Amino acid sequence: MTNYTEQPFQFLKRKQGKSDADTNKVFSPAIIENWYKARAFILQKLNNESFEPESDKLLHWVVLGDSPLMLSVARQIALSAHFVKYYDRHTLITIVSQKDNIKEELEKEEFLCNLPQLCKSVIYGVEDHKDSYIDIDLQVVKRWEAHGNKGYIEIREEEVDTFCQSHEYDKIDTRKAVFASRIYDLGSLISNVPYEDFHDTHRYSQAIDAFQYIQLEKPWKSLINKDNQDDLTKVKEALSNIFCADCFETREKEIEAMKKADIDRSSDEKEKKKIRKENYWEKHIEALSKSEHARWVAEKLIMGYRPLNSEERIKDERIMGSKKLKEHRKRLKSNPKNPVHIDLCSYDDLRRIDPDNMRYDSFLMLSIPEILKRCSLK
Repeated sequence: MTNYTEQPFQFLKRKQGKSDADTNKVFSPAIIENWYKARAFILQKLNNESFEPESDKLLHWVVLGDSPLMLSVARQIALSAHFVKYYDRHTLITIVSQKDNIKEELEKEEFLCNLPQLCKSVIYGVEDHKDSYIDIDLQVVKRWEAHGNKGYIEIREEEVDTFCQSHEYDKIDTRKAVFASRIYDLGSLISNVPYEDFHDTHRYSQAIDAFQYIQLEKPWKSLINKDNQDDLTKVKEALSNIFCADCFETREKEIEAMKKADIDRSSDEKEKKKIRKENYWEKHIEALSKSEHARWVAEKLIMGYRPLNSEERIKDERIMGSKKLKEHRKRLKSNPKNPVHIDLCSYDDLRRIDPDNMRYDSFLMLSIPEILKRCSLK
């Protein structure tokens, strides 16, 4: 029987520093263990939450503590708390802390890295980046008083510890991530979809067939292996597929909840029947795509990438349309000391800057039902 579990987090290295002594510096075993614990705990938390039509408590998470484990929990929330229903709203993470240097703590590579430098934040009353396009907001307070309506989710350290004592948390089933990674092998079947029609789901019919009957039938290969484990950029790309796939079940629950809500609201039996037959993944493809881009942006900032600065953007625009552009962007992305990604921008700006990748977001979302189906059968 094939073992589909991996332990991929130990392959993630720190960015190269200014001296040779900082090169490929590894994260400590304690940090890596915290990542596994936080991921397992937050995913089960999301899995156990209902997506009721009138409830929006998933938009506010309260982390009661600032230990390394709890800051890892905040990190995982920022990676995972992105929702189709609320694609145009922000998720607020409130951290209860007494540390004067909490912003510096949050900006460590093992926690939120570049995210606090760009997302809206209110740290001990001081507001920053008020008009941020990023869908994760941060708040740090010294005291927290529970509210009666419980329009939020509280997390205590003992709750995380208790969960991890009774669950295996340090192995990840990477099947969904491996299948998601194969989408990028479809090439022209996706890239040839016209810009003006990339939300027209019928345009992807050939790509869906190729993905379902060719890519998903390929022999199994682990996500991180001897071919890519020493390349930090490829390791981050592999982890990106994991973080993306971690949201598949949540997105499925949201789609099902929205469909059920529409059925319940309808009083006409013919309309109910029509809704049941309707493909809600196609109906909500734009919201799904926007939510996925928002998730990806938060993930990339946490993984140490940053947007282009003004000088880099001027150069990018100057060589737009030339053969040099692709190599230039690849070189920026692969910088071991300070990786830069052109797509770290709002969804509206992405259409202007790099519309090619918008098609992949749309196709990826349309592929989720088949990927989940395949994983449930194996």
